[in-house]
Amino acid sequence: MKIAVTGNPNYEGLCKGIYEAYNHNFVEFIGRYNGWDMTDLDAIVDHVKDYNVFINSQYGPGGEQVTLLNKLYPVFQGEHIINISSTSSYWHKVADTTKPLDAPENFPEFSQENYVKNKTALDKTAKELCKNVCWGTSKIRITNIAFGQLASKYKIQKSNVHKISLVDAGKLVKWVIDSPRDMNFHYIAVDPIQTDL
Repeated sequence: MKIAVTGNPNYEGLCKGIYEAYNHNFVEFIGRYNGWDMTDLDAIVDHVKDYNVFINSQYGPGGEQVTLLNKLYPVFQGEHIINISSTSSYWHKVADTTKPLDAPENFPEFSQENYVKNKTALDKTAKELCKNVCWGTSKIRITNIAFGQLASKYKIQKSNVHKISLVDAGKLVKWVIDSPRDMNFHYIAVDPIQTDL
């Protein structure tokens, strides 16, 4: 099985969790860290269109995840596209503009408002496409996984609330990939429980 993921497994984020869940095998990562121009979506589409699974993970402030999904879907020869969303979209979170901008390190163009807007658009587009595998003629499964409070470097520095471990998140992605081929998980939203159990 060939799996391609947008993002950097060397950063303490979801890609590292996916990398660990697959024991450093079967997964190719595409990101700025290894020389990819993440604005050249046509090159990314051309590269991943024959992979079995594509994980659309890396956020782009200009709606790049949605654009990438729309470009890839018509030419994808694989079996499954997984989009990584956010529970900010699930909960219809509205950015608090009274607080200073909470931008991740080395991401000066980050906007909370655009983040929620782009993740909501990703969810809507994926929802429209995923019905084609269940009720249409497409063989491409489409799944959105929305995570909240992953134990990424950025989120750990930001607050001390309970977080989802990167390995557990990676295992969830793997579980979805390994799920029976005759069903489709349309949408999964996961937040950590904040009370001690």
